[in-house]
Amino acid sequence: MVGWIYLVIPTVATVLLTVEGLWVLRTTRDPKYARPMMTTPAFGKRKKICIIFPTYKDLVDLDKWLEWSKGENVKYIIAEDITNNSAKFKGKATIINRNVRTGFKAGAVNNVFDYLVSTKEEFDYIMVFDSDHLPYNESIKEIYGYLNKEIIQFFWLDGLPLRTPLNWLTYSSRYYSNWNIYNRAFPNLTGSGIAIRYDIIKEDGLRFPETITEDYALTLKTIYHRKLKVTVIPYVISIGSSPKHFKGYIKQQIRWAEGTIRDGRAYFWKTITSNTASTSGKLDFLLHMNMYLQGVYTTLTVAMLALGLGYSIYMIPILAFQAIAYLKTLAKAPKRYWILYFFLNYFMATIQVYAFLRAIFVKHGTFQVTDKSSIPVGQAIPQLNLR
Repeated sequence: MVGWIYLVIPTVATVLLTVEGLWVLRTTRDPKYARPMMTTPAFGKRKKICIIFPTYKDLVDLDKWLEWSKGENVKYIIAEDITNNSAKFKGKATIINRNVRTGFKAGAVNNVFDYLVSTKEEFDYIMVFDSDHLPYNESIKEIYGYLNKEIIQFFWLDGLPLRTPLNWLTYSSRYYSNWNIYNRAFPNLTGSGIAIRYDIIKEDGLRFPETITEDYALTLKTIYHRKLKVTVIPYVISIGSSPKHFKGYIKQQIRWAEGTIRDGRAYFWKTITSNTASTSGKLDFLLHMNMYLQGVYTTLTVAMLALGLGYSIYMIPILAFQAIAYLKTLAKAPKRYWILYFFLNYFMATIQVYAFLRAIFVKHGTFQVTDKSSIPVGQAIPQLNLR
């Protein structure tokens, strides 16, 4: 019996990790036909837009956003939880305060949705950005032509300015993630740079599920909500900050992994049995969930090898997969940081196991603010050659 376990667990883990490596290669490719859109604006008919910044213990650089939308029909709302740091922006933006953090970011955004519906003010699109984000391009007019779908996910970058190993890691991971969601059969929202057509919010009552990864939960929710789907636009619309320290980065990764696994578990059966999702979309959903279990597979396999010996052949696909994920994620980072990231990649396997256990055994997650670096107010935003 023990020998059978030694054989089955490494075999299953090896197969899943090998498939995962192939999926990573496929979904992170950089399509030539999409690449021009990374820097090419799509001018179109003017839209009336409301931009929401959910915030907690952080501050929006509103002046840069006001400059970005100068002369256009844009309403800004800062949804601030508990703190009152944004009071100085009264007159420039609508400030909506909550004395609780129910639902975390999702609760703050949903509160604004309810407020907007009650005012009966009309919009074409509602957009959501993280409070630390800054506009990357020159004007909101450059995205009007892209606003023609129900739910849109734009590309965005983290980590600028690129000065430290953690900046580069954050930037490289985001660049990798952008292409991952663009090439997938079942693309998901990624928290910022989101545009939602207002009639879906007003008439259909679309709201974010109140979880610690509300973006992924909404992606899954759209599967059975009027056959909505996420359309990914490979145009960089904004940039964000990286965590200040590796400790903050690790906490952030735990939250993302834990929330994704918990949401995937909650919506698993609805997604698999959905009449609106394609077969390729359902397979993509399974492979995406599988990606967050790679730490569990790796840990189990290594444990079996340590106990049973003689199965070292199973380490080859695991190492191959880790190399694929490692090289794809770090394609943009300077090579001098690769060794550091390689060891961090294996360390993250234990983090994923911890996140998996929390997702299974802890009913509700906790949303901790990540202490981030930032571009000083008034400093020019670094521009990258994305062609």
